[in-house]
Amino acid sequence: MAAAAAAALCRSPSLLCRRHLLIRLLSTHTQLQAPPPTPTTPADLSRLKSSIRDAATTPDALAALFLSALPHPAFLADRPLFALSVRRLASAGRRDLVASILSSSLTALPSRHPSEGFLIRLIALYSAAAMPDHSLTAFRLVKPPSDRALSALLSAYHDNRLYDRVVQAFNTLPAELGIKPGLVSHNVLLKTLVASGDIAAARALFDEMPHTAGVQPDIVSCNEILKGYLNTGDDAAFDQLLKEIAGPERHLKPNVGTYNLRMTLLCARGRSFEAEELLDAMGARGVPPNRACFNTVIKGLCNEGEVGAAMALFRKMPEVPRQNGTGVSPNFETYIMLLEALVNKGVFDPAMEICKECLRNKWAPPFQAVKGLVQGLLKSRQAKRGKEVLMAMRKVVKGDAKAEWMKVEAQLSLLLADKKA
Repeated sequence: MAAAAAAALCRSPSLLCRRHLLIRLLSTHTQLQAPPPTPTTPADLSRLKSSIRDAATTPDALAALFLSALPHPAFLADRPLFALSVRRLASAGRRDLVASILSSSLTALPSRHPSEGFLIRLIALYSAAAMPDHSLTAFRLVKPPSDRALSALLSAYHDNRLYDRVVQAFNTLPAELGIKPGLVSHNVLLKTLVASGDIAAARALFDEMPHTAGVQPDIVSCNEILKGYLNTGDDAAFDQLLKEIAGPERHLKPNVGTYNLRMTLLCARGRSFEAEELLDAMGARGVPPNRACFNTVIKGLCNEGEVGAAMALFRKMPEVPRQNGTGVSPNFETYIMLLEALVNKGVFDPAMEICKECLRNKWAPPFQAVKGLVQGLLKSRQAKRGKEVLMAMRKVVKGDAKAEWMKVEAQLSLLLADKKA
């Protein structure tokens, strides 16, 4: 269906005809719940947005609220709320509603002709909902065809792991539509070839870009090739490209991604302390480390059993100077790596600190790690602290996981009772 519609879009001489065809294609004629009255004041619109954000709102009600707000230009411009709505509907398996709200957003535009920017938003939103055929249809509506839209479509295919379609689109659409692929489109193709495991083809493209396309690889291009070498364990090629990046031929400045790849390689070699030194070197060279960099090194230190050093690095995160202030915030991954490593090492006081922080953030740690922590606290004659963990977990664990947690808690409660006895 999508391929036939895309062909029809190409043949249609009128932009308005193309627009109406897209509306018919993307709408699935879902019987929608009657929308509430269109909000007439900023306060009404604000309340409606809050209802959309409310996790208790059903998919049908969300779609109805969304449609009622479309006449407001401020709502049309609310990218985060569009993304949230699409994500929630797709998670609920209601891609029919995704198609309905996005096609309706097209008709609600104040201009008769959808802009390139708005259509690129549609390409990305359909991609996020795992609807890449609809992304293609939105791409076909962009007039004149552009490299920006092409790179968005290629990214949609890549993000949905349709690697063959990335290559096919890159090889056919530019000639068909008169597009000259630029640096971003080439970088998406590089990323795709690396993700598919064809490192030789990625390197060939990388080397040919200046000669066949007049496009000079940038540091993002280099990072993709470095990632390929890292994935295949080709340390020599990795080190050689690193030298080229800083050399006279390329003369590129490594970015945070480059440093993170270097740290990943060092950690894989069992040299996590050297990777930690790179964190300081980055800041000195004007490239502040981000959370991903810290997580890479913390994971490496944990894997090497250096949990004390990992905790020390974790405590340094809030103090890291950054351009827009100070500090790097840990995420769930940071806490879980540390908690599991500390429990495995039998270091229970800092493990308790990490667990409490997780629970304060309403993140439920892996049950096995919590079980190990409580058992360790019991062995250390800290039954009261173990009980605190169980009570806090009971409040945080939600949904289907609750029944499984209750089984774990029952086992641990028996141990607590034995200790009291």
